[in-house]
Amino acid sequence: MLHRNLRTVFGLLCASLFWIAVAPADNPSLVLQLAMDAPAHVSFVGEVQDLEIGDSKSVATIYRIEHRAPDLTQRWYEAPQALYGDSVISRGNVSYNVDVKRGRVIVNRNDAIDDQVAIADNFGLLTQNYRVFFAPDQTVAGLPARVLFLVNKHTGETTMRVWIDRKTSLVLQKERYASNGSLTSQVRFEQIRYTSAIPAGVFAVPTGLPRSDGQNHALPSNDITAMVKAAGFKARGPSYLPDGFVPVAGDLSDVNGIRTLHLLYSDGIRTASLFQNARGIAANFAGYAPRGVAVGGARGQFVQEGATTLLTWQGSGGLSFTLVGDMSRDELVKIAASV
Repeated sequence: MLHRNLRTVFGLLCASLFWIAVAPADNPSLVLQLAMDAPAHVSFVGEVQDLEIGDSKSVATIYRIEHRAPDLTQRWYEAPQALYGDSVISRGNVSYNVDVKRGRVIVNRNDAIDDQVAIADNFGLLTQNYRVFFAPDQTVAGLPARVLFLVNKHTGETTMRVWIDRKTSLVLQKERYASNGSLTSQVRFEQIRYTSAIPAGVFAVPTGLPRSDGQNHALPSNDITAMVKAAGFKARGPSYLPDGFVPVAGDLSDVNGIRTLHLLYSDGIRTASLFQNARGIAANFAGYAPRGVAVGGARGQFVQEGATTLLTWQGSGGLSFTLVGDMSRDELVKIAASV
């Protein structure tokens, strides 16, 4: 789909020790926190179905996954047909997209993929803006699971629901909802087996295929001011953000040879990413039918798929902006107009 949230694996030693020592049966926030840390020390193999529901189309992706804690993951795609046989191998902060049809490997750095729940980068920010409640237990992939609702404190809307394995704290299913309550995405294990006996060869990158660089992001920094100053052009940020949103990170990278500043804003679950460059290069809408929209005194284009909207416009001084967020067009336009 249009956007994937950034992910941070919580590998703090104190959290790992706490996870081993404590059974958080009656504290939904603690259950959630331990789930965020689980991939750092839980190894497994399984099959995942990832369903993205958009306004114009829905896409179901099915892949086999093998994960050896803390940071080795391999996905092998079974569906849709266009992805069949392709794989993604993640080794720490580097991922290798193996495109078997084109006979190539695309290398992405610091472009983490959402393996399971990846609820948020910042647990403190999440709990500041969301209330966490238990729902009745259910079963996912044959395993008993705790069920949690995450409700936005500012709007009263249920934004996410997660199913967490009672034994390992791994998230077995995650659902996201739009502001009107409709389901926008679901990630679910159809099968899962816990094991650390995964051969190292599973995570080996195929040899003999040409390699090319993909999105090589700089390591994100939470010093937004420093990122703006280092951009090399007169960068801007929004003066308006929805309730609960704060700037959390920024990075500078070369996108198709164009120096691009990325500023990330979040409320702990939802995100808004502002990309800008001084070359006047707009986002690529290939495969979509963008519609026009007024952005302040400028004209822009947008595409909306489910809860995610992509908006692009040209600003003054030759700057080109792209804004991607888990929110409605009107909310995103309001942010854009304040840039």
